[in-house]
Amino acid sequence: MIAVMALLSLLIAAGVTVDVHRRLRMTQRQNLRNEAAISELQLMAQIRAQLAAGQVIAENVVEGGTSTVRAVHKGIASIPFGILESIPVTRDTTRIVRRIHDAISDGVYGGISATNKALHQAARNAVNPPAPNADEPGVSSKDSPDKPK
Repeated sequence: MIAVMALLSLLIAAGVTVDVHRRLRMTQRQNLRNEAAISELQLMAQIRAQLAAGQVIAENVVEGGTSTVRAVHKGIASIPFGILESIPVTRDTTRIVRRIHDAISDGVYGGISATNKALHQAARNAVNPPAPNADEPGVSSKDSPDKPK
């Protein structure tokens, strides 16, 4: 009887050992998956940061180029306007034309600048989408970190 109990205890211990070994392997595999997921998230964060930095540079380059072209355009346009405004016969008409020219020019360059900012804001939102607002429809209070659960 003691031998049977000892054999039964040995079988139970062996079964428990096999189960613990199997669970250990599963845990190790899960740890590897978790480490891979963490590495992937870290890499994605680095890529997002690089994209954001490149996007800022691109936005500034376009804005700087637009400002430079705008200033050069204004400078070049002021030459014939200045000459025509110095002639009494053409002065009044030239002033009207110059105001129209400057208004159109300011509108075009302002439009380019606004488009540049809007496109780059859209790029920023694509790379790092804004967090959902808890006050918007479709977002429950349990999703909001500010509201008690």
